[in-house]
Amino acid sequence: MRLPRRLEHPRGFALLIVLWSMVLLSLLFARLVSAGRSEAEIAFNLRAAAQRQAQADGLLYSVIFSLLGPGRHWPADGAAHRIRLPAAVASVSIENLDGLINPNTASPALLYALLSRVGADATTARSVSQAMADWRSPDAQGVFEAPQYLSAGLSYTPAGSPFQSIGELGLVLGMTPELLAKLAPHLSLYNGDNPNPDDADPVVRHALRDTGTVGTSGASHPLRVVAVDIVISGAGGTEASRQADVQLQSSSSPTGFQILTWESGGA
Repeated sequence: MRLPRRLEHPRGFALLIVLWSMVLLSLLFARLVSAGRSEAEIAFNLRAAAQRQAQADGLLYSVIFSLLGPGRHWPADGAAHRIRLPAAVASVSIENLDGLINPNTASPALLYALLSRVGADATTARSVSQAMADWRSPDAQGVFEAPQYLSAGLSYTPAGSPFQSIGELGLVLGMTPELLAKLAPHLSLYNGDNPNPDDADPVVRHALRDTGTVGTSGASHPLRVVAVDIVISGAGGTEASRQADVQLQSSSSPTGFQILTWESGGA
């Protein structure tokens, strides 16, 4: 079979090469344009996320200074408050942690009362409260120490030091995820004294009453530790958040406050 005459001629092959080259160049150009557009969108989203996070950080410090000042500020009751920002909306909530129980300082009796109040039976409440006390104790003279953990098939033993997070309580012998989920809303690692009953929720107040524990009650009691939760939503679905536990009236800090935890997120 013979090729058409025009393709037999060298000029026909040259024309085909030119046409295919133009097609390839067009595809390459389209690819470059698409990649450039994607990179521009990524850069825009990164810049927007950074702006939202900066807004969240600035708003956190504004809330702290408001709490330290003599003027009016939002109540530390955990309720969400909305603020309109340039091209964004912020949700701010402040929770008073002074009414929560510190598992590092609470007595076994108070821990037992709290466990009972969240629904644990007497046997479970007794063993878990003792195991919590033994976990944080530096000596190995407790009821629930290394041998009990190893015999239960666990690969770890009590830390012998204060809990570093509420989640660490999940490692305590006898603690279950369900029980920890019920306990966690009533616990804080940053309340150094017994809970203030004026700020405590009903579960903690009943636990204090069950044990006769004396809290730092007083209507004029100032805020000591608060949890601040900020979420900022902007155009295009950009979002940033800032969560911080803050100690107010801190004598150890020249600023009058100390940030105890600092967490962020964004999308």
